[in-house]
Amino acid sequence: MRPTPTLFVPLLAVLLACGGAKPVAEAPRATDGVGTAQDASFKSKRALVMRLFMEANQARLRGELPKAIQLYEATLKEDPRNAASMFELGKLYNQAQAAAPAMAMAKRAVATDKENIWYRFLVADLQLQENDLAGASRTYQDLLAKWPDRYEVYFGLANTLAEQKRIGEARQVFRDLEKRIGSNEELVMREYDMLANAGETAAARDLLDKAIKEQPGQTQYYGMLAEVYDSMGDSTKAEALYKKALELDPDDSMTRISLAQFYYDHNRIEEGFAHLKEAFGDPDLDIDPKMHLLLGFYESGGQDGKLPEDLARQCHGLIDELKKAHPQSGKPWSIEGDFYSREGNIPGARDAFAKAAEFDPDRYPIWSALVQLDARLNDQRSMNEHAQRAIELFPAQPEFYLYKGIAASGLKRYDEAIEALVTGRDLVVDNKPLEGQFWSALGDAYNAAREFSKSDEAYDRALSIDGDDATVLNNYAYYLSERGEQLDKAEKMSRRCNDLVPGTATYLDTYAWILFKQGKFADARTWQEKALAAGGDTEGVLVEHYGDILFKLGDAEGALTQWRKAQGIGDASELVGRKITEGRYIE
Repeated sequence: MRPTPTLFVPLLAVLLACGGAKPVAEAPRATDGVGTAQDASFKSKRALVMRLFMEANQARLRGELPKAIQLYEATLKEDPRNAASMFELGKLYNQAQAAAPAMAMAKRAVATDKENIWYRFLVADLQLQENDLAGASRTYQDLLAKWPDRYEVYFGLANTLAEQKRIGEARQVFRDLEKRIGSNEELVMREYDMLANAGETAAARDLLDKAIKEQPGQTQYYGMLAEVYDSMGDSTKAEALYKKALELDPDDSMTRISLAQFYYDHNRIEEGFAHLKEAFGDPDLDIDPKMHLLLGFYESGGQDGKLPEDLARQCHGLIDELKKAHPQSGKPWSIEGDFYSREGNIPGARDAFAKAAEFDPDRYPIWSALVQLDARLNDQRSMNEHAQRAIELFPAQPEFYLYKGIAASGLKRYDEAIEALVTGRDLVVDNKPLEGQFWSALGDAYNAAREFSKSDEAYDRALSIDGDDATVLNNYAYYLSERGEQLDKAEKMSRRCNDLVPGTATYLDTYAWILFKQGKFADARTWQEKALAAGGDTEGVLVEHYGDILFKLGDAEGALTQWRKAQGIGDASELVGRKITEGRYIE
């Protein structure tokens, strides 16, 4: 690999570069001391150059690039032959997108110090950035002429020639290097990559055939050659080569994965799965390439994101093998959680992420997924516990304070909820949507704690961030109607909510209830019947509200029927029993 021009210049080289031309030593003369004065002047200037250069380096390391450029330029003004400053300026000009000055300074560094290889590497890199492939080729050739044993230069030259479609010349560069160091795995791999990238399939095949003859025990060559034959349409030859590789080394799990991929590509699913399962069960094979394959399967779902049933079954089988092979890793559990979540198995997903958190407690995404799944399950107790643990691990992340506050509020721990929400809100920076969620949750918590003025203020703050937040509009309007306060404001908010999200039973019920509180019972009935038709007939509170409306309209028998139905559903208010017993509406 070609070194980049960002390597540290050794201190000795810096000192030599800073010193400028060295004066020839002379015997002291018995004169008036002019020589001594000149020597003192030279030492003073040299010290100034060294100080400027070191200050420039420090500015560069601190990221103060304009200051560094200024100091390097000052160094050059004092010492016009300071090649190290030219080199650093070339890199900094390049960072500043000043291509021409960067190249001029790099070439000046080379002209000043022809013995420094890194200066020439910088020239080559800048030429490649400007797509000057011919110029880069010449620079690499000059490098080889002076440093013929630097094998990374051969690779740079070969790749540059290949990009110019000069494949024959590029291959000759590899032959020249082969004469110097002999054939080895890196040489074959580099030349193969070059040929494959250039689309020279036949040449790549011939190269690997030759490599196998010279090194028949190198199993990776068989797999690479199999890929070449498969790309050429000869799947029979490709399969035979994969099998030969496994015959030579049955424990080579990477080859087994390649063969499995070959079978999947040719729709031989069960054969592919058998080899994948064996490879996934290999504890000596790193878990990351296995995870990469599973992620590939995960991302291959259709428009709905779901995998075919047989492929989903195989993926879960592979995950089971991962758990056995890597029992101390949380990664198998986290990807199992992803699969379960996509499949709609939310309890299974939550349990998988909880297990992942046991093994990898420091991974933020795991805790984020875990509390979100708790919320989807409406499991306030687990969400409270998981959010609290996440806060201890990631105290600067506001997300977990939001879930903690919502969960604690649901558990009727209102002081705890408000404390968490206020703390998390104050951690939010440049994220208005998240800040709005905190104000909304605070509105809910303050209302439940009967701190109504603070609740109203929080809802108003949330709406100042997003005036069309349907959840805030609905909750704020409903709680005002429950208190019988600002009913006109509540009616407008609820109407806007239903315009934004039409046909939602809860929102329709809120609007009907506001009309009820305003004494508009006939209109309330119309809207409540819309709510029931939208699915509200399975919610006890909504059915109870319908009974209340009917009672106010003089239909006591109908009201009693609805109250009994609400009681049977099971989530009606605590007053529904008295309404049934006493046969009347109770505030």
